[in-house]
Amino acid sequence: MTPATLRAVMSALLIPESGCPWDLKQSHQSLARYLREEAAEVLDALAEHVPGDPEAERHLCEELGDLWLQVVFHAQLAQDRGAWDLHQVEAMVVEKLVRRHPHVFGEAAVDGAEAVLANWAAIKQEERAERGETEAPRLLDGIPHSLSPLDTAMEIGRRCAKVGFEWPDMEGVLDKVKEEVAELQAESDLDRVESEYGDVLFSLIQWARYKGIDPDQALRRQMLRFRSRFGHVEDAAAANGGWERQDLEAMEAAWQAAKRAEVRS
Repeated sequence: MTPATLRAVMSALLIPESGCPWDLKQSHQSLARYLREEAAEVLDALAEHVPGDPEAERHLCEELGDLWLQVVFHAQLAQDRGAWDLHQVEAMVVEKLVRRHPHVFGEAAVDGAEAVLANWAAIKQEERAERGETEAPRLLDGIPHSLSPLDTAMEIGRRCAKVGFEWPDMEGVLDKVKEEVAELQAESDLDRVESEYGDVLFSLIQWARYKGIDPDQALRRQMLRFRSRFGHVEDAAAANGGWERQDLEAMEAAWQAAKRAEVRS
């Protein structure tokens, strides 16, 4: 009989002798790559997601299930060695959320999202003190090394903004982007070009943060559009004798036709 829950399935897979040989060989460390891959597939599903579209909703649900499997797998490994289990994972995050939302579960009052974030930071500081961490961490300490460069740059910007190291308005951010692009254009030495290019990317990411745009999702969606448009270019080339018979003008015409088709749809 098929087990009724994911937890029961995972428990069965890890039973010595009768379980799955591949699953039984895994450890927290060996599973790390699959956690990264499943998280990336969720991000792709989010980039493609169209609320209300049945296929998009099914796809996002499926990918979140695959990510949830990784959490359950880790919890089952820990349970089997007598360390902790899935219930404790849930209990810890519930306790943390309740503690950090006193305006919902307690008597605290807040005025808007900014006050919520300020409360959150203060409560985290209290938690560090309770753990005996008397020395305050440096502002940019503790950013996970496994974050993508885009997400790391966003987090650096967020943390600096919290202490006021931020442009006063959107125009200031755009001016910084323009300044960095001008410096990039002025460079010819390859090492300096790389440095200035990094400055441009970092400034653009901060502009996105200031604007409320997720640069990772924006880039994922752009690449989806590019793949779709280039598919039209490739189809046009195939219909007209192959790549060797195409020049840039013909490819650009097919590209523009693909863009117009996007607008119509």
